[in-house]
Amino acid sequence: MDIEAGKPVFVEELVEPRNQHVGRTVRVTGTLHSYSPTTDRASLVDGQYLVLIDTQLLGVMQYHLGQTYQFIGVVASVEDMQEAVPDDLFDDTRYSLATVLRARVAREVDALDVAVYKKSVAALRRFLDGADAAQSTDDDTVNKRF
Repeated sequence: MDIEAGKPVFVEELVEPRNQHVGRTVRVTGTLHSYSPTTDRASLVDGQYLVLIDTQLLGVMQYHLGQTYQFIGVVASVEDMQEAVPDDLFDDTRYSLATVLRARVAREVDALDVAVYKKSVAALRRFLDGADAAQSTDDDTVNKRF
């Protein structure tokens, strides 16, 4: 079984009602809002968005609330599971109980400038979208020749 690289996504994309990331490996960055070692659950926030993280595969780690973390894992649907949302959220916090990130890698990235990171991810996406468009145009040209 091959392990996929984590595609950079934002917390807000993981809480969309129609989450297209379910079943895919992603990399998400945000501020650690809560962590429960008894349930192996953490919550990661970015602005007004919150995503639940399943930390069961990570083993014993020392987490620091309020610090910036990056998690890589597979987005899963959790229709059967009882997920607890932290009760100290603001009223305008947006979250989804339909998905959870089953993390296999975690790292503290407090030195990361999150604003610059978001800009670089957006630039990477624009570049890759342009490369995909150019590739499909090249494929059409080749197909027309034959």
